[in-house]
Amino acid sequence: MSISSLEPTQRPSLRDLRLTRLLVTLVISSTVLFLLWTALQSVFLALQVQRIAPGGAAGGLALVVGVGAIGALVAAPVAGALSDRTRTRIGGRAPWMLAGAVATLVLAVLLARSTSIAELTVYWLLLQLSTNFVFTPITVHIPERVPVARRGIFSAAIGLCHLAGVLLGQSFGAAFSQTLMLGYALAGALLLVSVLAFVAVNRRSNLDVPRPPFRLITVLRTFWVNPVRYPAFGWTFLGRFLFFTGYFPLTAYLLYILQDYAGLGGSAVTRMPAMGLAGMVGSVIGTPVAGWLSDRLGVTRPLIYACAGVMVAGILVPLIHPSFAGMLVYSFLAGVGFGGYGSVDYVLVTKVLPSEDDAGKDIGIINMTTTLSQTLGVAVAGALVSALHSYSILFPLAAALIVLGTVCIAFIRDVR
Repeated sequence: MSISSLEPTQRPSLRDLRLTRLLVTLVISSTVLFLLWTALQSVFLALQVQRIAPGGAAGGLALVVGVGAIGALVAAPVAGALSDRTRTRIGGRAPWMLAGAVATLVLAVLLARSTSIAELTVYWLLLQLSTNFVFTPITVHIPERVPVARRGIFSAAIGLCHLAGVLLGQSFGAAFSQTLMLGYALAGALLLVSVLAFVAVNRRSNLDVPRPPFRLITVLRTFWVNPVRYPAFGWTFLGRFLFFTGYFPLTAYLLYILQDYAGLGGSAVTRMPAMGLAGMVGSVIGTPVAGWLSDRLGVTRPLIYACAGVMVAGILVPLIHPSFAGMLVYSFLAGVGFGGYGSVDYVLVTKVLPSEDDAGKDIGIINMTTTLSQTLGVAVAGALVSALHSYSILFPLAAALIVLGTVCIAFIRDVR
């Protein structure tokens, strides 16, 4: 019996499974990656777009983020499929992670030097591609090495890393908002160092592992899992897509929301660390509680329903009370809900994967929900804001999509 197939009732410790170092390095590298994404997208890109096109910032940012997400859309499953079939002395995932981290550093510097929307769009697209060659191989380590009984803590760690990365990324972005070149370069360098540490600690030769065949049809199948044959996977994909499509525009446009909707104007960038801190406090509550309950009770769907309810409640607060105080309450409740959701989300994902042999490819497809939601969600949100001249539409839109995404999870019949 493989270690990843242990039942939830069999609860060996992380030390017994020799997974402690994996957890620690996964937390560090994932947090740095989310820091980079948040600082660059929510602060650096937002400021650059606003300086380049002050009269059409919402539409300009939607273009950069939407087109840029295509890179991640392509890269996520391809990175998984390639790393599934790579054989080296340091493992199949490590070479792609290292290449992605080096490319990210170079592209971060090029982004800092950009002076037009076109340049920002091209370099952001390429950076989304490079960072997903880091993120997808990292997350594949969970179904590949962690038994089901211990995946709750790893999924919770990913969720906590996301919230910590958002907090640190907003603070990092605010700190380097006047020195963008230094901020971009330092964020890229931090990612490279964290990936080097991850690879050094978790390197394992896979030269003796049989290599699955890789043909042109394999590349095409990289982007497809039959939802009729694997309905649980299909509902999970759709549910995550709708959930993230509702949530991500609020993150992408946070600076503009604080400036215009909450009325903070030029002081908005200095308030972003407070928003991140409120979210972090919420996540400290929601993430470990949901992760512990998932491991203890062996359930995921009821916890996702509860977390979605908390998020919707938080989203409605600034809609009713459009102020910085309302945004702080939203950030706290979103931290509780999204942190809890993230802590059980990857447990659910690992339970609906069609094949262990293609875990990297299938995780890559699931990760496409993140990039698809950025592409469509941010673009649609930008168009609505431009048409209505108000950011208020983003809140009911987010609440409705999160509810729809949660309803999809209810159709998964073979997972508790």
